[in-house]
Amino acid sequence: MPTLTPKPGHNIVALAVDNRMVYGFLVLVSAILRTASTPVFLVVGYFPSELDESNRALIRRFLDAWEVEYELLESKPHELFTERRHLTITTFSKFVIADQVADPHLWLDIDTIVRPGWDDIFATMQKAGTKSQLVVAEKIASPHTRFEGFNAGVLGWTGAPRRSWVEALASLPEKRFSSEQYLFNTLYSDSFVTVEPDYNFLSSWHAEIPTHPNPRVIHFSGPIKPWHLARRHVSAWQSINATWDFWFSAEDAMVREPLSAELLTTLKGLKRSALFSGRLHTGKGALAGWVMRFLAVAGPLGDPVVGVLRRRVRA
Repeated sequence: MPTLTPKPGHNIVALAVDNRMVYGFLVLVSAILRTASTPVFLVVGYFPSELDESNRALIRRFLDAWEVEYELLESKPHELFTERRHLTITTFSKFVIADQVADPHLWLDIDTIVRPGWDDIFATMQKAGTKSQLVVAEKIASPHTRFEGFNAGVLGWTGAPRRSWVEALASLPEKRFSSEQYLFNTLYSDSFVTVEPDYNFLSSWHAEIPTHPNPRVIHFSGPIKPWHLARRHVSAWQSINATWDFWFSAEDAMVREPLSAELLTTLKGLKRSALFSGRLHTGKGALAGWVMRFLAVAGPLGDPVVGVLRRRVRA
């Protein structure tokens, strides 16, 4: 295992990135650093086949501009890692990084955004000690909670030893091969403590915002992400899914940071290319991705489509 050397008093946050998620990664990192109440040490994992050297260099430039402590952690994907629909092999990085980083740390999926108070979860992780291996968020009883167990997009790893996952992954039926969440629940069903849902508030729970007005971590799970949406539709999207506003606010805050003109120009180009970064497919849940792609190229011709979506939500 690599020996991390964060300065005393730093919280370790682990992420993994690939070419499709670079822009989302940058927006998330800027939100982490802007809202953290305690200094952060970032562990950024990647598989060399999934992240071009040019994007690695960009990530270094961005992190250096923030003057944050970090380590880029190169890993080798296991031969059992597979892709299915919108999920890539990078999804499994959370297993690899947890094996490589024994220190207590918080894992965040790239399709999350954080708000002030998100790092309060470290207090629960510290309190758990080595009695439990994970700190995870409770889920909300909702028609849109379509999974068993806990969601694996936000994982607070304690200092307890990790469990071996290779044999368990190999034994999964084929349809479960790309579900790292199912595997986490299989391995750690008896060794976790929970925090409130606000620490992993799924965007599909947007109707619950009135009773959860201050989510700390919003998770845009599923095939479509906020960075896939043509920005002309941001205002209209508020009535479709208000949680997306949290991400767009973080994006706006990022570009207002005192970054170099060169870096801001690069971010502008990434913003455009991110519109087309979703994995299109023809399986279950594919339509949403195709709609996003249409909106990305249609300009004002997409306005009636968004209007239809708004009316469906109100119905």
